[in-house]
Amino acid sequence: MTQWIYVYRQWLLRELQLRFRSSAVGAGWLVLQPLVHILLFTLVFYKFFQIRWPVGDGSAGEYGLQVFIGLSLYTFVADVINRSPGSIWSYPYLVTKVRFPLALLPAVVVGASGVQLVLSLCIASLFAIWRGLHIQALALPVALFPLCLYALALAWLLGAVGVYLRDIGHLAPSISSLLLFLTPIFYPASMVPKAMQWMVALNPLAWTAEAARGLLMQGRMLDWREWSMHMLAAAALLIFSRWFFARVQPGFADVL
Repeated sequence: MTQWIYVYRQWLLRELQLRFRSSAVGAGWLVLQPLVHILLFTLVFYKFFQIRWPVGDGSAGEYGLQVFIGLSLYTFVADVINRSPGSIWSYPYLVTKVRFPLALLPAVVVGASGVQLVLSLCIASLFAIWRGLHIQALALPVALFPLCLYALALAWLLGAVGVYLRDIGHLAPSISSLLLFLTPIFYPASMVPKAMQWMVALNPLAWTAEAARGLLMQGRMLDWREWSMHMLAAAALLIFSRWFFARVQPGFADVL
């Protein structure tokens, strides 16, 4: 286990270095990119479309912070969706010539995306402290845990399938873009018609975004019943995806 942790840490550092190796700002983009996005989306949706959040003071800062929390979670999931399909086939020498725990490669994608998520939520927490942070915010890591399990399960599934179906890598950006507008990121969940509220309830990203906003911005307690349901679903999907990965892994070398 210690050896696996060491290997994972080394590959995670390598992944982060590769992402920003040719950039002048380097890892600073982990912070600058979400800030630039939030300024753009606040301008478009708050100023142009006149969207207001049903809670808070209705200011641009209030809207921007609400969107920033949701956008940070979306960026985490979208990054996993976009990068996971190539996480295995991008390293054919590890599959064919070296004994390597291949399941770590999709997990590294999740870890690297998680680093940006943590930094973004730290920024959101600083703004929330300035506005008056609630003690319920301490439950934020617990609220995020099911989404992390969902992301790891998705990474294993996409990484395994991506070896056999390279088209998954081309389809992934379209799926993540669709997810952006089907999830209440730029608009509150209350704007979704009642007949379609089930889409929000079943969407792990939507539920997590609403829970995180409630904890950081409103001091609303976590709904433990809904959290337990997502936790059970995420654990079941994780077990299935790990079994599926192990089931198809022997064929990776033949394809690559």
